[in-house]
Parts: sequence; C-alpha cells; structure tokens
Amino acid sequence: MKYVLLVLAVLLFSCSKRNEEVVAEINGHKLYASELSQVTTQETFDLLNMAYEIKIRALDDLIKQKLIEYEALDRGVLTDEFLNAYIDSIMGDSAGEYMADLLPKNRVRSVLVRHLADSLFNRAQIKRYIYPPKQPNCVVADLCVQYRGNLDATTHLIVASDFNCKRCAEFEKTLKRIYDKYHDRVKFGFINFADEPNLASLACEAAGKYGKFWEFHDAIFSYDALPDSAYIFDLARDLGLDVAAYKQDVLSAETYDKVNHTIDKLMERGLFATPTIIINNRLVYITNSYEELTKLLDKELQN
Repeated sequence: MKYVLLVLAVLLFSCSKRNEEVVAEINGHKLYASELSQVTTQETFDLLNMAYEIKIRALDDLIKQKLIEYEALDRGVLTDEFLNAYIDSIMGDSAGEYMADLLPKNRVRSVLVRHLADSLFNRAQIKRYIYPPKQPNCVVADLCVQYRGNLDATTHLIVASDFNCKRCAEFEKTLKRIYDKYHDRVKFGFINFADEPNLASLACEAAGKYGKFWEFHDAIFSYDALPDSAYIFDLARDLGLDVAAYKQDVLSAETYDKVNHTIDKLMERGLFATPTIIINNRLVYITNSYEELTKLLDKELQN
C-alpha cells in the first residue's frame, strides 16, 4: 500500500511539474519556476515592499496635489490663481520677506507651495487603500500569542507590541475600537515584542498561567506610567491571585526565557518596530489608522 501511495505521489508531482514553467535545463534535467521561487522568496518580498513604499510616497504626493486643486475649486479660481494669491499673501508679511532674503527667488515658490500642501495634508481626513505585499515567512502563531475574540475565526489580527512603548499604548485606543466592531468575527492576538523582557511583559506572561493575561494587558496599557513592581503585585492581589506564587512565576527563568525566545524569533522573522500589525500572516506597514485597518479586515473577511 505504501508503495502504491509513493508511486501516486511521484506521478502527481511529475504531472504538476509538466504543467509548470521551465526556467532552465541542466544536462537535460528541467529546472522549474517553483524551485526558483523557493530561493528568491525573501528577495521578491523585499522588492515588492520597496514598490509598495514608492506607491505610498507617490500617493501622498498625488493627494497633496489634489488637495491644492480642491482648495482652488472651492474658491472658484484656477489652481495657479489660487497659488499666486497664496504666495503673494505670504510674501507680504515679515516672514515672507525674511524667507526671500534667505532663499534664491526660484526656491521661494516651491518652498511655500510645499508648506501649503503639507498644511492641507495634515488637516485632511485621508484613507489610503493600497494593500501591502504579503510577507511569506511572517507566521507567529507558533510563538507565545495570547488570543481573544472569536477563537474559531479564520481571520486573525495579531499585534506585536511593547507595554513600555508610548505609540503602542496610543494604538491600543484604536485597537479597542476595532476589537469592539469585529470581536465576533475575528481572532485577535497579542505577542510581546519589547527590546528585551521587561517587568510588564513578564507580568503578563505569568498572568497567562492563571487565565488573567487580558486583565493585566488592559490594565497596564491603560496605566498612565510605566508599571513598577508595586503596581503589578497590587494588580495581582486585586484580581484574586496568590501573590507569592504569582511573584515566583514573574521572576522565574522559565518565564524570562519564554518571552526572550519570542522576541528573538520575531526579529528573525523580519519584525523591527512596535506596534506591528499582522493580518492573516500579512505584515501591515505604514498605518495604524482605524479606517485603513478596518478596510483590510473587511477585505480578508470577504475572501
């Protein structure tokens, strides 16, 4: 029976190869596109991501151009008329005169137009829907991920985050809105990604042994300062844990090694900043925007 299965496997493999593109021949042996793909996966991803970043920059420039055009349209004038009037208004004050003394005349206009575009861009409500390339090796489910939401959902959103990171704490406000909207359809995960194991990450990892990870997670992120040991152990007491036993878990080599191993593996898999969002093994670059992330989730949920 094993022999029959082996023969079938060889035949299936051979058939699939026959239908595949041949990229080279070596002394009569065919080299297939899939084999080439296996050794160029990371390089291809890097190029795709470079192209994605180029598109994002070009999109922002295009948005700024359109914002100026829309501003002129709202005022009922041509774009050039609007820009000339804007530049004249700036050049008439002391700041404009100072700028004119510092910069060559042909540079003044471009600096002022760029300043106007940046100002309009910063005030505008902008939603970008360019989807980033999928990172082929960004699978983290085998590491220390804590989950909540719909644990049976096929759509996963995992955040690699650091309890001691201000940007991460700020992003938690956005993430809470996303969780409230999708918790019944999406499996939400959190994975510690600090520079090194710290008190907060160790405290949450240890709390997970008692089924209290998310209580610690939410409390620490909502705390206005870096949590110290007094705060951590008071929190454990408030949540009904045996503080002495919990303290041993927090300080144990096992907990430290587990968190440290996760950090090392995340770095090996291409993560370099916090917070990093991973949707169905897709690294999401550039944005922490509620609108853009919900758009990505909606797209995954439709697949």
